[in-house]
Order: sequence, then C-alpha cells, then structure tokens
Amino acid sequence: MIVIPEVIINILLIIFAVLLFEFIILSHEFGHFITAKLSGIRVNEFALGMGPKLIHFKRGETEYSLRAFPIGGFCAMEGEAEDSDDPRSFSAKPAWKKFLILVAGPFMNFLAGFLIILLLFTVAGTPSLAVVTGFMSGAEDIAQTGLQPGDQFYRIDGHRIYFHSDARLR
Repeated sequence: MIVIPEVIINILLIIFAVLLFEFIILSHEFGHFITAKLSGIRVNEFALGMGPKLIHFKRGETEYSLRAFPIGGFCAMEGEAEDSDDPRSFSAKPAWKKFLILVAGPFMNFLAGFLIILLLFTVAGTPSLAVVTGFMSGAEDIAQTGLQPGDQFYRIDGHRIYFHSDARLR
C-alpha cells in the first residue's frame, strides 16, 4: 500500500481548492463575457486572476490573459468604468441589456453548480439504502438470523451506508 505524506495531501487539497475557485470565477466572468459579446458590446479584456499577466494573447478586439494571482478575474467592457463615445460601449446600451449582462455572471454560477451536482449524481448515483430483496438459493438459512426481505442497511461494522455500493465494499 502506498502511503502519501500528509503534507502532500494538504498541498494537493489546496491546489484543488484554488482550481475549483478559479472554475467558479471563470464560469461567472464567462457569463458576463458571452452576454456582452452577444449584446454587441466591445470587450477589451477577459482575464482570469489578478496582478501581472503571465500569459496573454489577442484575438479580434479582445485580449485574453491569465494573471499571476488566482484571486479573481474580470471582463473589462468598453465604457463600463469610464465614459466612452463608442456606440458599442456598455454605457451606450439600454438598461435591459446592462441588466442582462450583470445578471449573466451569477446565473452562470448557478448553472455551473447545477451541472456539477448533475454530474456527481450521474457518476455516484442517487443516495439509496441497501435493501434486502431476497436470498440466493442455498442461503435461505440466513433468514433464521432475523434478516428478512425489505430490511434496510443503515450501518455495517460501524460504517454508514449511503449507497448500494457502500454495502458491497464492506
């Protein structure tokens, strides 16, 4: 059996937490970004992280960047922070478009969370207790122990049972 030192496990957990946090930020900022683009607003920069740029490239009118500190991100739209005469600026758009763009970020977080939960339930299955459905032929004498069809397992050898697979592992 391979024993992984606790320090390595803690470092991996921190990396996983940072990646999960960045995924949440990415989905949020992507919601603003895609809605702004679909609304005809010029997006000057789409960044993941804060601080100095590590990697950046420009495609079309938008600069995409990965920054040094994984503590946030942003979608810099023309006319969002300052006045702009550009007809494609955020400030030149009607209030309903601005509202949609602002709400798109939190909506994408909701959608990402829903998809993660859907994926987890698809992979793990829905929680359901292990239930005795019957006895294999030749094992009917187990019924003499008091175990009957319809009985549910909540705990085996002190371990809580949430899924059918938990009972098979014990």
